[in-house]
Amino acid sequence: MSEFSIGRRELFILPTRHGWYYALILIALFGIAMKFDNQPAFMMLFILLSVGLVTMLYTHNNVINLKIRSHSSKAVYAGENATFPVTVSNPSGTMRNAVWLLSGGFQQLVNLEPEQNQTIEIKLPTVQRGYLLCDAVNLTSQFPIGLFFCWSKRYISDQRCLVYPQPLDLVARSDSDINQGKEETNVNKRPGNEDYAGMKHYQPGDRLRDIHWPSLAKTQKMVSIEYEQQSNSSQNISWFSLPNKLSVEDKLSQLCFWLIEAEKQGVRYQLEMPSQTQEYDNGPAHLHACLRTLALWGLVDEAAS
Repeated sequence: MSEFSIGRRELFILPTRHGWYYALILIALFGIAMKFDNQPAFMMLFILLSVGLVTMLYTHNNVINLKIRSHSSKAVYAGENATFPVTVSNPSGTMRNAVWLLSGGFQQLVNLEPEQNQTIEIKLPTVQRGYLLCDAVNLTSQFPIGLFFCWSKRYISDQRCLVYPQPLDLVARSDSDINQGKEETNVNKRPGNEDYAGMKHYQPGDRLRDIHWPSLAKTQKMVSIEYEQQSNSSQNISWFSLPNKLSVEDKLSQLCFWLIEAEKQGVRYQLEMPSQTQEYDNGPAHLHACLRTLALWGLVDEAAS
């Protein structure tokens, strides 16, 4: 997480198109006042000039001293929008109105109360897997009447979003990998195949060793211990099981789809790639490790990450 504070050296201001028209009107009014020595024209000129100077000051002060802070982003699948959370802070005691946050093709209007923070999610499209960097962020404003355009230096966040391959079901799954996974489970099966799940009312046919005798002595009611059966199946999700006619990206998309399905089924699974293997396990952390392997497969970023 990094922070960027907008000081005077990080801020620029120029007239807008309407501001240049406004300046031309002042020049014309000055010429008329000088040529005809017209006092009302001079008075109007000075009033309009004062309005322009005050407007420039308000536009400048509407952006200065604002702070931008970036946050880490969550991984997404290719084709989805990557989200980069950014917090804009107003540490001053004055209201900041009509400040635009710009990043690539993303833009959002922000109004900040005194000492208020506002978190904005910058959404950028993803086209390919790997790491996606957030586009540079600018804060701009034309408040209050649009005569001047004020903008900050570009803030380049150090956060990046991991983009998984797009999950696609392109080929039918063979049974050989599933059978191999079952053999792995039998070899490495841990003692005990039941997990405690809670208590239930005793039903005829329940095993005697499952009856919770302390509850019977205390409440005179028979209750049984309920167990959750552990799954004994597992899957070997292998690069080598895919047909050669598929491209590299299609193979990665198919493996991504199988990983998601295996996680939904709650089975143990491993990812077998040509040069590395994620061993049998399950859960969100294991799924992320497998998908990260696919996302960075063959990319230069893989060695540096």
